[in-house]
Amino acid sequence: MTDKDKLATTEKNTALEAAPSYIPKSRRGFEDTVQSDITIPRLALAQALSPQVTDGDPARIPDLKVGDLFNSVTGQIYGRDVVVQVLRKMPLRAMEFRSIAEGGGVIDPDVPMGDERLKWGTSGDKQADKPKATLFRDFLAVVLPQREMIALSFKSSGLTAAKNLWGFATMGNRDCFAIKLRITTDVKLTPKPHQIFKVAQAGWVSEIDFKLGEEAFEAVQTIDATKIHHEEDPDAFEPAKYDATEM
Repeated sequence: MTDKDKLATTEKNTALEAAPSYIPKSRRGFEDTVQSDITIPRLALAQALSPQVTDGDPARIPDLKVGDLFNSVTGQIYGRDVVVQVLRKMPLRAMEFRSIAEGGGVIDPDVPMGDERLKWGTSGDKQADKPKATLFRDFLAVVLPQREMIALSFKSSGLTAAKNLWGFATMGNRDCFAIKLRITTDVKLTPKPHQIFKVAQAGWVSEIDFKLGEEAFEAVQTIDATKIHHEEDPDAFEPAKYDATEM
């Protein structure tokens, strides 16, 4: 086999089977791990003006298309359809982002619930009255079948998908990791065309994935939602950005 053949047959991530009986269920070697050591990749959605699909942008991901789902850390492209096993729902949280006009980026990764920045103003100007901070509904999951850890982080128009996701999970009346969920993308036309998440049930997980999900559920209990990867306001549809391109 040539080196080229070897490269062609190498997968980015290999699915983990259940640990063999000779490997004990322990976590030795992780004693000094702290939250700052961890970054959880996010299932990201490419919008028309996302840096990852913009030619010439340093963040451009080759072959990524508008509407594709991708790993925010590795850049792995999942296409427009991915199946996940949800491990847990995270507590509600909020972040404050710098506006696109000011260069973007995170100002405060952990805005407390009840903070003034989460409240709407009363001036009557919808744009000016918007809360300065953004509320998120987050879930930890694994992508099947390769079992990559991924965060599902929803805001704005994605909150409908978040509620649907958790609704489907609870309707199973079993552990949340007993159900497979399919996440796809679609186009919403208002206020201007942009990409959104859609969620549907995809049946029960396999026996082996249930066992692995049970172990992963226990392992992620101490992970804080602030460890979810956010380089900027994620999957943001900003009408102002579109208006700027049409001037």
